[in-house]
Amino acid sequence: MERLTLDEQLSAAAMARHWVCEHCPDEHLPLARRWIAELLTSELVQNALDHGRGPVVLSLTHDEEGILVGITDGEDRVPTLRPQSPQATDGRGIALVDALATAWGVYRSDEVGGAQTGEVGGGWWPQPREEGSLAKTVWFHLATR
Repeated sequence: MERLTLDEQLSAAAMARHWVCEHCPDEHLPLARRWIAELLTSELVQNALDHGRGPVVLSLTHDEEGILVGITDGEDRVPTLRPQSPQATDGRGIALVDALATAWGVYRSDEVGGAQTGEVGGGWWPQPREEGSLAKTVWFHLATR
């Protein structure tokens, strides 16, 4: 698993997009799917920066079935899918993830007895920064095809 810690800076979402593409071999994610991975990563990183706490940790694992991306922050509030109106100016990040990812979800460190990792789709969850800390990881899986 690859990891990148992002500080709260204007370029963090762009840095995350580029990092995901650089760390995923072409055979695991064709070009058109990379664009989707970039978009979803950017949306979730920006959500974590806007609504989370502490540094944001971006994790990536990949295999022949696709990629698994996790975005961890120190806030335990879980993002939710909300209905959107055409006039809305924000709140579309999770809707995009829901529409474009093969699967997505949220892992809260306090929901599984403090376990630090969990297997999903052959990949591994990122570890919370500190033992006992409340943190969440919003993840998405994007299949190769």
